[in-house]
Amino acid sequence: MLSIIACFVLISPFVYFLIRSIYYLFFHPLSAFPGPKLWAFSRIPWNYVNLQGDLAWRLRDMHVHYNSPVIRIAPDELSYTTSTAWKKIYGSSPPREFLKCLDGRGIAPAVVNGRRSIATETPERHALLRRAIQPAFSERALRDQEDFFRDHTNKLIAQLRSPKNGAVQQNMMRWFSLLSFDIMSDLAFGQPAGCLDRADQPWLDVIGARIKSIVWHQLAAHYHIEWILSWTAPKASMEARKRHQALTRQKVQRRIDEERSGKRQEKRRDFMSYILGNENENLSNIDLYGMASALIVAGSNTAAYTMSALIFFVCRHPEVYAEATAEVRGKFASEDEITMVAVAELPYLRACIDETLRISPPTPSALPRWVPEGGEEIDGRWIPGGTAVGVHNLAACHAPWNWHRPLDFVPERWLQTKEGEFSCDDRGASRPFSYGRHDCIGQNMAMNEMRLALAKVFWNFDISLDPSCENWWMTQKSYLIWEKKPLMVTLKSRH
Repeated sequence: MLSIIACFVLISPFVYFLIRSIYYLFFHPLSAFPGPKLWAFSRIPWNYVNLQGDLAWRLRDMHVHYNSPVIRIAPDELSYTTSTAWKKIYGSSPPREFLKCLDGRGIAPAVVNGRRSIATETPERHALLRRAIQPAFSERALRDQEDFFRDHTNKLIAQLRSPKNGAVQQNMMRWFSLLSFDIMSDLAFGQPAGCLDRADQPWLDVIGARIKSIVWHQLAAHYHIEWILSWTAPKASMEARKRHQALTRQKVQRRIDEERSGKRQEKRRDFMSYILGNENENLSNIDLYGMASALIVAGSNTAAYTMSALIFFVCRHPEVYAEATAEVRGKFASEDEITMVAVAELPYLRACIDETLRISPPTPSALPRWVPEGGEEIDGRWIPGGTAVGVHNLAACHAPWNWHRPLDFVPERWLQTKEGEFSCDDRGASRPFSYGRHDCIGQNMAMNEMRLALAKVFWNFDISLDPSCENWWMTQKSYLIWEKKPLMVTLKSRH
């Protein structure tokens, strides 16, 4: 009798796994959607590929392999690529809003020190936080912030010019990261990090290591094993996260004390000037810590990566490089003429930025949402409630059903109107700053920073890509966002 019971205990998990697998493969409501069978009955393949930093590329290739705008990538998850899916999943309003998945599929960890950030908050709290910081991203604020962008971009150019002898090799990913971080630090803390002056400042390396910890937090959140991270996750990544939080808290507290003591009256207005001056929405110090941390990471990463990717693509296409530099150098007789208002009148540079954001979106993977209870129709098919759905950025931007010549870098596609070779492109499929009520609040600021910095670089230097970086883009890993691999170029000052 005991042997029968022991045999039953041993075999039960295998029987359960077999029955469960058969159900997910053949009888589950999502079984009719295309996708790899192994991924359909287990989340393990998704997590394994994600830990390798290859998820963005793999999902893109899966969409192309199955020739489908929607595929099944987990037992309960679908990946989409259409502009209509963007609107449905991310643009729906309460009470049928698609809520964010916080179980390890998207941003992780969802809770830090017992509090959610603006990126993972509930819809009600997110709306409150967004109203509180909205004044810091208004048109008036952008005009007030021009001095920040001018001073730091001028410092970037001065640093790139500093080597005196001829053509000099530089890591543009590093320099753009230093620039973006100094700008965001100055705006968030009222004090630049000094990275452009001292490239050995710890902030940049801390954030770089922190980014790689995201996939470990995703794994832990999915299997509810957050406690095990201290043993399994790379120690450098986990320590970087703690260090970033401590540095942020210290700087924000200094900025709050400065505001309350009246010492900021003679200084220019930064983010905190608008946020702390918003009498309609009062945030706690803990809210401000989380807000500053989110702004620093998101703001510095998007702009720095996109500017680096643009340099890569433009330098690989001589005809694009010639057109972009001719536009900038023809517009401005001197560097002093390069202002935020003036660079907004460079259509080809803007097209280069749009094409870079399309072919290499700064957040290449999806930020999935839950289908509301009772289910919803997405792209003509009914999806049951509780299903995770999201638009996969890289796949949507490379899908041949959305774009003509999808893997070619062609800025001209953004300059054509109703007629021409690219007139059938579905531009709504490229949403680098997301869509709907939760889209990126700082997108206008990021565009201003990128246009100004790139215009000054193109005006001041002749640029050529180092042969070692010919495959720079294709070898990128992603950890929800792209890693920051060195981009080596040769700069030759025109003056």
